[in-house]
Parts: sequence; structure tokens; C-alpha cells
Amino acid sequence: MPRIKHTASAIAALVISALFALPASAQVVHDPLTTQNVVNLLKQKGMDATVENRNEAAQGDYVLSKSGNVNFWIHFTACDPDGTNCEIIKFDAGFSYADPDDRPLLEDINTWNEDYYGKAGLDPNGDPFVMIELNIVGGITEKNLADTLIWWESMILDFTDFINWS
Repeated sequence: MPRIKHTASAIAALVISALFALPASAQVVHDPLTTQNVVNLLKQKGMDATVENRNEAAQGDYVLSKSGNVNFWIHFTACDPDGTNCEIIKFDAGFSYADPDDRPLLEDINTWNEDYYGKAGLDPNGDPFVMIELNIVGGITEKNLADTLIWWESMILDFTDFINWS
């Protein structure tokens, strides 16, 4: 009798664990993530998005989009030589100023980097930029990508306020 009870408990445990595993297995995982996957998500969120072909400097194609009045790019990097099977995506946005005296100083950018998620810097002309990088080796879930987009849009708003850019 104890053997039957033990077997019934094991079967019950397997059934319960299988039920809890269903939501995770139902998630959409992009592996590899493609520019079209990103474009589809951006368009679902009501954003314009286009794929731009890689050039000499780029490792993979990239997506151009806009949040509010800020253009941004999603670059696919660490790719195979043909631009596929990329390991990293990088969201980035740059900001130009008509009056160079209005640009933030390096000290301002360093303050941002101490307090916020995402990296900021100054380009060779002294204009600021902000970016985040994501490792996508092994894939990325649709939910994670959508959540990252929400973080990115929030960061753009925070950064434009921080650097007094309009």
C-alpha cells in the first residue's frame, strides 16, 4: 500500500508542476530576435518603425523609430558576418543643440550615469546620447522586449528633462 500512495503522490506532483509550467511554455520567445520582430512590437505599440540596412560601420541591420519628438535606433550587434544571429541589441538616441553652450557638461553626464539605468555619454562633437544594451543570446521573450521598450521610453523622457532638451 505505501508504494501506491507514493506513486500517486509522485503523479500528482508531476501533474501540478506541469500545470504551473504551462504559462512559461506559452510565452513567445524570439530566438534569434530579428529586426522584423522589433518592428512588429513597435507597430503594435502605435509607433512608426522602419528597418535600415546595415552599412560598412554596422554589424547588423537596425530599426529606426521615434518616441515623442525623439528619434531612436535599435542596433543589432555582435552578429555573424552576414549580419544574422546577433547577440546584442542596443537602443540609442542622440541629441543635437543649435547653441553648443546649451549642451550638458561631462560632469552632468557622469551624474546621470551614477543615478540612472542606461549609459549616457558625449559624442565627438560634445552632443549627448543615451543607450541601453541587451544580451539576447538564447532569445528574448516578447514580454521582456515589450517591458524594455517601456523602460526605454521612460528613460528618454527622463534624459531629455535631465539635459534640458526639447
